[in-house]
Amino acid sequence: MADNDNFEEKEIQSDDPMIQKCLDIIRDKRAWVEDLCDNGIYSVYIGRKKYFQIQRCYNSGTKYNIDINYQTYKFYGSRPDLEELYRLCNSKYADKSKERQQNALDFLRTKESTKERCRIKPGVLFMIAGILVMAAAIVKYQKDQKTQRVEEKVKAYEKTLPADYLEYKQAVEHYRDSLMHAKGR
Repeated sequence: MADNDNFEEKEIQSDDPMIQKCLDIIRDKRAWVEDLCDNGIYSVYIGRKKYFQIQRCYNSGTKYNIDINYQTYKFYGSRPDLEELYRLCNSKYADKSKERQQNALDFLRTKESTKERCRIKPGVLFMIAGILVMAAAIVKYQKDQKTQRVEEKVKAYEKTLPADYLEYKQAVEHYRDSLMHAKGR
């Protein structure tokens, strides 16, 4: 029986405390990964804080660069702990990318359904137009009522004036203007 038959997937641990800390950070459920240029340089964040950045190069053998607080650490050769760290970053980024694609598709679907709902039917337009016409009619009616009340008061005032009405015409017009500009009734 080969060793692969009893294979159990274990979390890889590192002898290097810095790499172990990076592994702990990437395994945190709150951690998320960005690859701004899709070039395999993964930046790991928790909240808005960037914890580290990892890059794998194949120029002369395998080389990993880890940036922590703007300081670059270089590791050469085949290292299972760094391979696991890079694999976890790649996996989290791929999961996030799928989630983003699904969110974009969901957004487009809701946008299309919103267009369907936003179509205004002709009956609604006629109802809104009717309400606006009724509001305009009410405003005009109130203005006509005020004008009618003012005219009645002016006629009553004219009756109280002496016979030589023409002399007091200016007083009447002044009274009419003051009633028209008065607030309320």
